[in-house]
Amino acid sequence: MAFYVGLLLVVALSLIPQDAMPAPSLGDKAGHALAYAALAVAGGIGHRGLRSLILVALGLLLLGAALELAQSALPGRIASLYDVLANAIGIVLGSLFAGGANALWPKRRPSTG
Repeated sequence: MAFYVGLLLVVALSLIPQDAMPAPSLGDKAGHALAYAALAVAGGIGHRGLRSLILVALGLLLLGAALELAQSALPGRIASLYDVLANAIGIVLGSLFAGGANALWPKRRPSTG
């Protein structure tokens, strides 16, 4: 559930006018990396398995690129390849964290006894 709420939040914040949004205190690129890392962690833990982890990561990368492309058509927004790169760094770090967490804490199967 957190993954899908996070997705909606990232999409909304990416498409509203920039002047209506507070500036991230960590800086723009750090904000991108942190947001996409959090999405990768939530998606990677919520959708277990290596295949799912890779699909979540690729989906987030495509989403980030699509949002940057959309921003190029919106007044008051600027598309940047550096934002896509920051997103990708966050996705890689978040996916690594989620993969490690999944390995350390495997999903419990309900007992049959």
